[in-house]
Amino acid sequence: VMDSQIRSSELESLPYEQVREFGIIGISPPIIRMKTQLRRIREGNIPVLITGESGTGKELAARSFSQESKPFVAINCGAIPEAIFESELFGHEAGAFTGADQKRIGKFEFANQGTVFLDEIESMPLNMQVKLLRVLQERVVERMGSNKLIPINIRVIAATKVDLKDACDRGQFRLDL
Repeated sequence: VMDSQIRSSELESLPYEQVREFGIIGISPPIIRMKTQLRRIREGNIPVLITGESGTGKELAARSFSQESKPFVAINCGAIPEAIFESELFGHEAGAFTGADQKRIGKFEFANQGTVFLDEIESMPLNMQVKLLRVLQERVVERMGSNKLIPINIRVIAATKVDLKDACDRGQFRLDL
């Protein structure tokens, strides 16, 4: 995105880092404000919710919070069948359910010391929202079929294209989450 009054020759004279910071190209006032916000938020290790319409760069913004040397695990909550949601996020032990012939590490555990990006979080089943809330509060996961709590250090970034307050009012999203 570029300000329509800036010519490409002017962009070429600016330092590359200023024009293409976080993979976001542009120097218009709104883009500069967004990059400034991203820099500030990146410094903290708090959960983040990114809102915006489809195609507005929510995942690009989420990736800007992640450090290159650390895992970045993107999960599209709308693409995971509800029947395997828990196993995908938290993993499972061998024998936890029919067909679980070996232990599987879940996405949260795999992302330990890095970032988990939950895209389309409004699509997450309500029962999984409860478990996500526990992960955010306690910083532990429990694989299906296990009683062992596994400590994790992850940053959780979620994104949505819907108004979550409205989804809460309709009983489709947990207000406490």
